Amino acid sequence: MSILFTDGTIITMSPERDIIWDGALYVRDGRIVDVGETEPMVQRWAEEADRRVNADRRVLLPGLVNTHCHSTHLACRGRAEDVSNWDAIWGVMGSIQDAMTPDDAYAASRLAYVEMLKSGTTAVVDSGNHMFRVGEAAEETGIRAFLHCGFRDADTEKIRERGIYEYCQTRGERQLRRAVDLVEKFHGRAAGRIRGLIGPHATDVCSPQLLERARAEADRLGVGTTIHLAQNRFEPEQCIEAWGSGPARTLERAGLLGPDFIGAHAIHLTDEDIEILGRNCCSVAHNPQINAKRADIAPVSDLMDAGVNVALGSDNMFYDLVEVTKVAQLVWRLRAGDPTRPDPQTILKMACINGARALGMEDCIGSLEPGKRADVIMINCDRPRYIPRLPETAVANLVHFGNGADVEMTLVDGRILVDDFRYVGGDERAISDAAQQSGEQVWERARRDWSVRMSRRSDPGEG
Repeated sequence: MSILFTDGTIITMSPERDIIWDGALYVRDGRIVDVGETEPMVQRWAEEADRRVNADRRVLLPGLVNTHCHSTHLACRGRAEDVSNWDAIWGVMGSIQDAMTPDDAYAASRLAYVEMLKSGTTAVVDSGNHMFRVGEAAEETGIRAFLHCGFRDADTEKIRERGIYEYCQTRGERQLRRAVDLVEKFHGRAAGRIRGLIGPHATDVCSPQLLERARAEADRLGVGTTIHLAQNRFEPEQCIEAWGSGPARTLERAGLLGPDFIGAHAIHLTDEDIEILGRNCCSVAHNPQINAKRADIAPVSDLMDAGVNVALGSDNMFYDLVEVTKVAQLVWRLRAGDPTRPDPQTILKMACINGARALGMEDCIGSLEPGKRADVIMINCDRPRYIPRLPETAVANLVHFGNGADVEMTLVDGRILVDDFRYVGGDERAISDAAQQSGEQVWERARRDWSVRMSRRSDPGEG
């Protein structure tokens, strides 16, 4: 279908940061054909277009890019928010993920992807358990997905129970093989909409040898790499104790860093870490909402000043990237003590073109320019929170007051997936009901696991 949007505000996110107040956008065969002012665009394309959309009182934006997410963690909602980082990672979320079957992962990720599409996210980097079923969900729902299996060679049970780190080469190779299998199966599926990454879990649970193997496989497969980077205080401490260097230096020695690398979180970094990431032209996935919930704020300003490409991610349980942009601005200003920096345009850039750059796709997505893939969202600004609507406040109003529930239409590769605020790529009610039923069953299984673990901790004979 070819679609002509008219009479809207077009925030192009082009290098010139063009904003067209009375603008039009023409999409055909999955790509953006033309962008400009409404009157000449109507003269050029109105007769050819299969559908014309009146975008009056609406804003057209590039689809938002979520560079770090765990869609299957949707099942953890309501249980993993009010605990410490250690208990969240090694306790609650570990138990719930262990309790999930492949069908549970499929049910959770389908609903997470629908939620993303309905709130304006068109591309996502995703990992979790049972990723082969998650890949099926991504392909079916229509989202643009970059999938990876996390892997490690540390014994996670010993870390979880006793805080002891032990590494096993055989375990690491087995998990890496699964990660490679995922990429080989899904990379390039759905006409290139589904792609793969190689994603070792973190520097404290992956030996330098496993990190080197990860880079070798990524190069062989022609895909990028991603890892949880300094997401908590114990990761850098363990990295220094085990490998004699901080996270960034360890990754650099293993050859993992470069323009195709995304470090997720990047909170507990030293000045040396930041300099290394900048020198290697790396990207960072900033996850402000989950980090702030756990009393952490990443040094985003320092990272950007060092030349690091900073994009946005939602991480666990959060899938509304419009909300994430708002929190990103707030926590940056709190850390810097500066009410003027960053400006709203910088935050929106992080959600759009910076995310595309992190994925090596800035020539394809991230801005509304002719020739790019038609990943487009339309936000209905006929709401009290956006008034007064003025050309000079279009971006500021979105970042300060925007809401993902205002996304009226979402296109991926020119295919309409959300229309009139409803997900039309499938049966949304059935997807939601399946996730609810699955979540109830997962929680019941996880509760039994928590009971066993608590009884072990209370038994003095367990040491």
